[in-house]
Amino acid sequence: MFIQELKGETKMKIYDKAKWHIDGGENKKEVIEKFEVIFSVLKAKDMLSDEGKEIMELGIDGSISLHERLLTAEGNLFLEQHYDSIINLKSNEIAVKLLNI
Repeated sequence: MFIQELKGETKMKIYDKAKWHIDGGENKKEVIEKFEVIFSVLKAKDMLSDEGKEIMELGIDGSISLHERLLTAEGNLFLEQHYDSIINLKSNEIAVKLLNI
């Protein structure tokens, strides 16, 4: 997780960016699949904000950033508690783990 300072005093919590993984040498297709799964599970759990739902409708690609504005308060709490334990799993493992939490 990374806290990015925006203009002035505003700060935004960024959980992850696809670009970080892709630039780190991970397979782009697998990275995008992971983010698609994460967003799908968050949507199924009603943890995406309207902005997060809109991002899903537009489509997940290599430029996706998973940050606090895309989530409800419950979604933010959920990711703060569980994100580090799932991001290094394969996309099918992520879905199973998140759905069972």
